[in-house]
Amino acid sequence: MITPTQMRAARAMLDVSQGHVADHLGIAANTLSKIESGQSDVSVSRNTDIQNFYEREGIAFTDNDGVMWSREEITIYDGQTQFNEFLDDIYQEAKGVGGEFCLFNAKPDNWIMLAGSEKYHAHAARMAKLQNGFKAKITVKEGDKNFISESFAEYRWVPEDMFNEKSFYAYADKIAFMNFDGDNSRVLVLKHPDFADGFKNLFNIAWTMVAKVPK
Repeated sequence: MITPTQMRAARAMLDVSQGHVADHLGIAANTLSKIESGQSDVSVSRNTDIQNFYEREGIAFTDNDGVMWSREEITIYDGQTQFNEFLDDIYQEAKGVGGEFCLFNAKPDNWIMLAGSEKYHAHAARMAKLQNGFKAKITVKEGDKNFISESFAEYRWVPEDMFNEKSFYAYADKIAFMNFDGDNSRVLVLKHPDFADGFKNLFNIAWTMVAKVPK
């Protein structure tokens, strides 16, 4: 378990407010304030949630209250529980950074299977409320009309012979490689601006030259 000292140091390194972290964790800012000051006991699961948040943001924790920037650029989300953490990361990047998000070879049924219908539609609803220049584009297999993200994203079809169920998602300065296989589903996220921007460029070529506006 990380200590309150490490929590404060990690937040200072990221230069974010208690409100920002608390919003991501789904708790009140004053609750996080008490945890950081050591005034409130924190459960193992809540401590783990806080640690996971900072580690996803590139922070590493060491012995003796140590905090440092992580050299690891890859985050892996395994299975259903962590897939919902992946959705939270997408939302936080859309909220904080905005810009263009590009999802290629999406199969909506896979997202609903892993996130659950209620969680996914709650995610779509919060994405639709963003007003910071955020824009999303999604390609699906030609003929698929299950546009579960149409409240915040534009859809186009790719020809069936170009489609497979290995999805790629460039968002903010990250690119996700998504392999859906039931409970063994895995999302590997690489935090690298050049790769993310390069994929977005390729995506937009396919979006313009190959993809079709759904009928």
